[in-house]
Amino acid sequence: MTHQDAPSTTAWTETETVIWDAIVIGAGPAGLSAALTLGRGRRQVLVLDHGVPRNRFTDHIHGVLGHEGLAPGELRRIGRAEVEAHEGVFEVAEVAAVAPVAEADGTRVLVTAEDGRVFRARAVVVATGLRDELPNVPGLRSLWGRGVYACPFCDGYEVRDRAIAVLATGEHSDMKAHLLRQWSADLVLLVNGSFDLGAAEARALAARGIRVERSGVDEVVAGSDGRLRGVRLANGTELELAAIFTNPAFVPLTAMLDGVETRGPEHPEARVWVVGNAGDARANVPVSIGQGATAGGDVAFALLMDEIEAATSEAEAGEQRH
Repeated sequence: MTHQDAPSTTAWTETETVIWDAIVIGAGPAGLSAALTLGRGRRQVLVLDHGVPRNRFTDHIHGVLGHEGLAPGELRRIGRAEVEAHEGVFEVAEVAAVAPVAEADGTRVLVTAEDGRVFRARAVVVATGLRDELPNVPGLRSLWGRGVYACPFCDGYEVRDRAIAVLATGEHSDMKAHLLRQWSADLVLLVNGSFDLGAAEARALAARGIRVERSGVDEVVAGSDGRLRGVRLANGTELELAAIFTNPAFVPLTAMLDGVETRGPEHPEARVWVVGNAGDARANVPVSIGQGATAGGDVAFALLMDEIEAATSEAEAGEQRH
C-alpha cells in the first residue's frame, strides 16, 4: 500500500493491522532521522521504541551542528515532533524478533514485540543502538555521563586544561591517553592491572608528559554534587579529577536480528537496514543522523522499485487478457 492509498493518521488506531511501508525500530537520532526522511517521502512509517535511550546518562550532546549543548531528551522530543508532523506513528514496544517473509499482500518483514504483538512492513530499519559495558570498578557505573566518558570529541572540550585520567581497559588505552593530551596537559593513565604497558609505549607517554599510575583503582568517588570527584587508589592515594575516559565494551542491541540477512553488499535485496550504533559503534549523533537519512532514502527507493515492477507486471497481464 502506498501512502496515497493509506488511511489518515488519525484512523490508524490498530497499528498491527496496517502493512507499513517501513517500520523503524528505535527512536534515537538514527531512527528518527530515517523516519523523518521516509515521512517526508510520503511513506507510512511506524516507529517502535522501548523508551530507554543509550544517552540517558548524560546532560548534553556536543558536536552536533545547530544543537551544541542541547539535552539529549530535547533532541529526541524535537525529532519525534518532526516525525509526527509528517504523519509518522509511534508505539512503545520492545522488539523480540524480526523475520523476513514474502507474503502475497506485500508484507516483507514481520516484527514481533516481547508482548506478542506482530507488526507487518515492507521494509524495516533497525536503529536500536548499543549497550556500554564498563570496567568493573566500584563507583564507575554510577558516574557514567557525570564525569566518566568514552568519547573525547564528545566530552573532552568541557574538561579542557583540567585533570583528566584514562582508565585502561586493554590494548590501545595508551592511545586514548595520547589523544586526550590535545585537551589537557594534566593527564594520567591508570593502568589498573588490566593493561600490559610496554617499554616503548611508556617512553612515548613520558615524552608527552603523560603520567602513568600503576596502582590499582579501588573506587571512583563522587562529590557532593553527584558528579565525579576523583579516584581512590589501592595504595591509599586519592586523585582529584575533572573527568575519567575509558573504553567500554560496545554490545549492539541486535539480538532480534540473529540469522537475519541485513541490507549490504552481501545481501543487496534484503529488506532490513541497520543504522547508527546498532551497526557502527563509532557513530556519534551527527553520523547516526546521516546514516538514518541515507537508509531512509534507500528504503524509499527500494519501495519505489517494487511499485514499478508491480505496476508493469499488472499492465502486461492486462494486455495479455485483451
